[in-house]
Amino acid sequence: MPMDSNNSVYVRMMVDVLKRKEKILQRILKQTKEQEVILKQEDVDYERFQSILDEKGKQIDELNEIDEGFDALFKKVEKEITAHKENYLTEIATMQKLISAVSDLGLRIQALEAQNSERFKIYLASKRKQIHDYHVNSQTASRYYQNMANSHRPEQSYYFNEKQ
Repeated sequence: MPMDSNNSVYVRMMVDVLKRKEKILQRILKQTKEQEVILKQEDVDYERFQSILDEKGKQIDELNEIDEGFDALFKKVEKEITAHKENYLTEIATMQKLISAVSDLGLRIQALEAQNSERFKIYLASKRKQIHDYHVNSQTASRYYQNMANSHRPEQSYYFNEKQ
């Protein structure tokens, strides 16, 4: 039985969608590694970290759109592919390799994100401690100066003036 040309086009589109997804995940992995480098530095560049986070958010939105498109394409050709696997062996093999690569990238990104999350929590905790320490030091200094101002009594000046 000959392949339906529309289905053949849809199957090729599915392969293309998976290739796009792989490229986006590779970019996300690269950016996640860059975030790791930033978080390992003693002086964290928060602006750059946030910039990467924003870029990754856009790419994740794009991935979601791609996934929806892939699902829609798959629904259109699922019966045809299942019924005539022999006609799509090359495409199926390519998709299996791409799905494996995409899954591997996803796992690597998840593992790195988990590590980065822990590093970011440590970074935030250190910043909170710095803010807390600054606040305590500021209060201590304020109390000291207030006590010094309140502790001055006129009779204490008497002895100083007495020696003239």
